[in-house]
Amino acid sequence: MKEDEAKGAPRVAIIMRSFNDVAVIERTLQQVERQTYRNFELWNFDSTSTDGTLDIVRRHNVAERIRLNDSRHYNPGRVLNEAVAAAQADYVVFLNSDATPCDERWLERLIEPLQDPRVGAVFGRQMARPDCRPLFVRDTERAYGDGATARQWLHFFSMANAAARREVLVSTPLETCIQYSEDIDWSYRLRQRGLEIRYVAEASVTHSHNYSLHQSLKRHFGEGMAEAWIFRRGELRADFLRYCLGPFGMEVLRDLAWAFRSGSVDAALHSVPLRAVQKWGRWKGHRAGRRRYVGA
Repeated sequence: MKEDEAKGAPRVAIIMRSFNDVAVIERTLQQVERQTYRNFELWNFDSTSTDGTLDIVRRHNVAERIRLNDSRHYNPGRVLNEAVAAAQADYVVFLNSDATPCDERWLERLIEPLQDPRVGAVFGRQMARPDCRPLFVRDTERAYGDGATARQWLHFFSMANAAARREVLVSTPLETCIQYSEDIDWSYRLRQRGLEIRYVAEASVTHSHNYSLHQSLKRHFGEGMAEAWIFRRGELRADFLRYCLGPFGMEVLRDLAWAFRSGSVDAALHSVPLRAVQKWGRWKGHRAGRRRYVGA
C-alpha cells in the first residue's frame, strides 16, 4: 500500500494528454514518477501519436489507464470530460505531456489548496523552456510569474498544469462547443458559482511553444472565437479599438521596452509581426464567434 494512501491522503488521478510529443514526454513522465506525494494514478489520453510517443507512454503506464482518441476529430472538452469519468479519485490533476514538473514536490504543492472547500480549482506556474524565443519567454513570465499581472485581467487560467476536486468537475463539466480556451470557460463558470480559483506559483512546470506566425494566427483566431462564447454577456470591450488596435500598440511598446532592457534584438524585430497576427487573428476570431454563438 502506498504511504500516502495508508495515511488517508486524498486519491489523485493525473490526466495527461499527448500528441506527437516524443521530444519531451519521457522527461515529464520521469518527473511525475519522482513525486513525493504517492497516492496517485496516472491516466494517459493520447491522440493516436505516430512519432513514438505511445511507445514511451506504454513503458510508463499500464494498458488499462491508456486511452486513445482520434486527432482528426479531437475536442478538448469532450476528451477531458471522458477522462474525469474514467478516473475515480478525490482530486483530478491535469498535466500536459509537454508540461514538465520542475521538482519532486510539484504535485503536493498543487493539490494542497483543494483542502479548502472554497477553492474550486488551482493552477500552477509555467516557465519557458531553454529554447524558447525571447518574446514567448516574456509572455510566459508576464502571464505567470508571481501572478500579480494576471490578477488584473478579467480572467486567467490554464489547464496545462492544474487541479480540481472531482466533484466540482462532475457538477460543472467542460464545454464541448468550443475548440480553444475550454479551461478559461470552465474556470470562469466556477467563479460565477462563487468558487475561488487559486494560483500556486510554487507548483511549477516548464512549458512553452515557439509558435510560427501562421500558428499564432490560427491559435489567436480560435481563442477569439472562444472568447465570443465565454464572455457572451458583454464582459469584454470588443470594439476594434479596444480589442485589437489599442492592445496591439500597447504590446509593441512593452515589447520594445523589454527588448531594450534585456538587450534582445530578436524581441525587437519579432514584436510587430507577432503582435499584428495575434491581435488581428483574435479580432477576426471574435467576430466569427459572435456570428456563430451570439448571432451578432
